[in-house]
Amino acid sequence: MLSRLAIPFSLITLIVIGVLRVDPGNSAEIDAYHERVAQVINAMPVDFHGWVGQQVPLPQSAVKLLDPNALVARQYFNADRGIAATLLIVQCRDTRDMAGHYPPQCYPASGWMESQENPAQMYSLGDYTLRKYSYHRIAGQSERDIHVYSLFALPTGELTTSMREVRRLGADYDYRKYGAAQLQVVIGGDVDPEDHAWILDEMFRIARPSIEAVLDARPGHARNERGAP
Repeated sequence: MLSRLAIPFSLITLIVIGVLRVDPGNSAEIDAYHERVAQVINAMPVDFHGWVGQQVPLPQSAVKLLDPNALVARQYFNADRGIAATLLIVQCRDTRDMAGHYPPQCYPASGWMESQENPAQMYSLGDYTLRKYSYHRIAGQSERDIHVYSLFALPTGELTTSMREVRRLGADYDYRKYGAAQLQVVIGGDVDPEDHAWILDEMFRIARPSIEAVLDARPGHARNERGAP
């Protein structure tokens, strides 16, 4: 009798473990977190202290790939300085959905070539560190240069420029369903580099509540295991 029951019981055990991993007991907490983050991101101001924003259309293929919980892509224009910048914030419910969405992947896939004269580099902005990418594109007889500043916000309370860290989080059952977010600020190549720091600071003033909402997941047991405050 014992030998007949052993295999079914072991299968049931594996099924239970699988269900717990796919649908953790704190699913209500996770859903509430994603709802809170989406509300904050979607409430990001269209106009802000001299900046006037308008929505930037994104390819449906990119949106489908991301399967976002919240997504805002907006170009802001400052009439006083005659400067424009594009701010993108995307947050996914599953960290793994972020894998295909970061500059070295998505921009070359859209025909942008990374600049050999300005390779990717780290860029410090106060308490934030971003990774700066420079791209060039030729479309017909027109040419364009852009600079992309990027970072990820993680529910662990961390900011990172590393996709490796995002992938590592995707392998963590405690945090995977809390997802991740990415912020990008895109500045045209015709903008004076000396204005970049001011533009980034202004874009972060707009985006800060969204970033803070993503960082504030607070899954208690997992945070304690990591030794996070």
